[in-house]
Amino acid sequence: MSEPAWVAVGTLAVVVVWLGLALVGAVRELGTLRGRVDALEAADAPTTHLGTGLAVGAPAPAWTIATPGGGLASSSAFEGRRHLLVFADATCRACDDLVPAVIAAASRGTVPPLAVIGRGDAASTPGPWRAADVRVRIGSERGNQVSEAYRVDVSPFVFVIDEGGSVIARGGAVTLDDVVRLVREAEGVRIVAAGEA
Repeated sequence: MSEPAWVAVGTLAVVVVWLGLALVGAVRELGTLRGRVDALEAADAPTTHLGTGLAVGAPAPAWTIATPGGGLASSSAFEGRRHLLVFADATCRACDDLVPAVIAAASRGTVPPLAVIGRGDAASTPGPWRAADVRVRIGSERGNQVSEAYRVDVSPFVFVIDEGGSVIARGGAVTLDDVVRLVREAEGVRIVAAGEA
């Protein structure tokens, strides 16, 4: 082959490699964008209009869940204490960010103690969800008994339960700020957004 042919082949190879890298980058960006769109859709989902969750004032049903370590956790651990009940799903992208943030906040005392109730096998609980803090209980329900008792059909979904065992706030939550807003709502603090009177 002549020198111009080698240059053409070399140039073509560089262009093909560059296009391949550009394609890989574009696919990664699409995945990132899809995750952001999913989180935004979840944030905008009108969960309260779906009849999701027990109403404020309703008694919170007792529950027992399997823990990742093979034991059990139950609502009795929270009797007489205000706490959060977070329904999450390991396949939910919004839950991937929310659950570790809420666990860390509970460990710091920023939010009340909490239980995270996941769906599926307890052994498949994501690593970042496994908390060692005594203020946090992690586990998975068998079937959908707990979700059905609490009338939850979306995730993530959070309940604030008072010392007497009643629901005092509830709602879909995608960020830690959403959870803090629910906690403050339960405390009777109205959150005013910028521009509201």
